[in-house]
Formats: sequence, structure tokens, C-alpha cells
Amino acid sequence: MASPGTLRRRALDAARALLEESGAEGVQLRAIAARIGSGVATLYHHFDDKDALLAALAIEGWGELARKIEDAMASDRFARRIDGASAAFLSFIRRHPQLYALMQTEQALAANREVRAAEQQAFASFQTAFRGDERVPPERVEEIALVIWVLGRGIASAVLMQGEGEAADALVARVISGFGFLLSRRFAG
Repeated sequence: MASPGTLRRRALDAARALLEESGAEGVQLRAIAARIGSGVATLYHHFDDKDALLAALAIEGWGELARKIEDAMASDRFARRIDGASAAFLSFIRRHPQLYALMQTEQALAANREVRAAEQQAFASFQTAFRGDERVPPERVEEIALVIWVLGRGIASAVLMQGEGEAADALVARVISGFGFLLSRRFAG
């Protein structure tokens, strides 16, 4: 018999796979139970209901996004930390559009303190990329980071509309280029 932690992990992995295949509507407790070879009642030992399971996915998503941002800022692939953070943010949206859409839903955010806290931690990681960048005045770091963070919602929607392939990749590349322009000295005047 699998340990409870293992069953919870398997349920979350199955839910994530269903999410990526069919969106939040496709995440059904019966489908998860079937994928992991368990009964639906067993899932209720780990999650109060479907909303709790979706909230757990959102929390994991925010944590994953924060790690991707931190890894990109620490790498030497980007001339500036802000470029790494923006690229990681957009890449996450591009690679996990259904997960990011779930992370943004009112259902996941509004009623769940842990989901909101996980998003705040991811935003804090993102915001650190703007500190020390000569193009960003220190007193404007939070608001500039917040503008780009909020734009991520619209970008996620646009990426979802593009679907898979080159069009979505081209959109992400144009957005990164636009971010660079907005923060350039030329634009700042």
C-alpha cells in the first residue's frame, strides 16, 4: 500500500496532467482516482474537495514559478537579472498556460490564503530582479515590477489564444523585446 504522502503526490501529478490536457474543467476527482488506481473517497483524505485540490496545484505552480525566476536571475545567460526574471516568467506562462490560468482564477485565489501567500512569494522573487537595475529608479521598483506582473495575466491569455507552436513563441519573443524597450534609457528619456 502506498504511503499517504505518495498518494497525495500521485493525485497532484494526475491532476496536473489532466489540467494540462483539458484545462481546469478536465480536472475531475473520478478521473484522478482512475489514473492513480484509487477510489474517489480516498482523495478526500488528502483534499477537502476539488477546490482544495486546485488550490494545492496553484500553490505548487507559484512555487515552481518563483524557483524558475530565481534560477534564471542566478544564471549567466542574461546580461541583466531583470531579463532573466522576465524570460522565466514568460517561459513559464508559455510552457504551462493551463496551470498559469488556474493560478489566476478567482476560485483559486480569492478564498484561499495559502494561494495568495504563494503568489506574493513568487512576486517578491520577481521584484528582486528590478532592484539594482540602473534603468529602474529605486523608489519605482515595486510599481514597475507590479505592472509587468499584472501584464502577465494578459500575456497568458494571448499565449493561450495562440495555441502551440511558432506563433506563441514569436509572441513571447516580442513581449520580451517590448519589456526591454520600455526599460531602456531611450524610452525613459
